[in-house]
Amino acid sequence: MNDISQRRHFTPEFKLQVVLESIQRDTTIEAVSRKYGIASSVINRWRREFKARGADIFTDKRDPKGKAKAYGYKPGESPDDLKRIIGELTVQNEILKKVPGLLG
Repeated sequence: MNDISQRRHFTPEFKLQVVLESIQRDTTIEAVSRKYGIASSVINRWRREFKARGADIFTDKRDPKGKAKAYGYKPGESPDDLKRIIGELTVQNEILKKVPGLLG
């Protein structure tokens, strides 16, 4: 029987967590690679993509039917939903402000 390996799929949140962990000064890519069982080349690719385009590269911009999602305000969204979105974007923005100094 053939031993065909399945390609693993990682969530955007997981990719961001790995990238942020790998850019900390007190850790190495190799250590993060061993910790999560991910090849260092994959982590390096995620880091390059993150450095070039920020955290948006890890967001899944397609819905399950394969159609592009529309971002932004949708009629009928409650103020609480909008506040949650603003909060998420604020956190992402704060993380991205720290990245240039961490990447060197």
